[in-house]
Amino acid sequence: MTIRTQFQTDVDEFISDLREFASGSYLREEEREFWDQPFDPAVLPQLQEILEAFLDGLDALPEGAEVDAVNQLVGTTITAIDEFNARHADAVVEPEEREELNALFKKAVAASAASNDALASLPELE
Repeated sequence: MTIRTQFQTDVDEFISDLREFASGSYLREEEREFWDQPFDPAVLPQLQEILEAFLDGLDALPEGAEVDAVNQLVGTTITAIDEFNARHADAVVEPEEREELNALFKKAVAASAASNDALASLPELE
């Protein structure tokens, strides 16, 4: 089973939760009166592409991939997420989402062909 296959559901759920939050679909009608949309949910496919590219990148790593290769992949993903978020007024990926994504990075790297040492030094979204 590929890393992408193994973690696609996690990515889909993460994006779905953000879509629900951005659309306010969880609110009752009377709660929407003073509610402001935090961001346009139409931007979420861009974030999903970034996360799926990360999973595909893990699948492409050779068996026992060294720390530097894994850190570069995670670092590139973090940069892409930060740039995406900056383009959207830093409203999409907030501290709670950063924690979820850091956990996803760790789980996916642990399940990948990367060396065990790679997990100990992963960069994180801050």
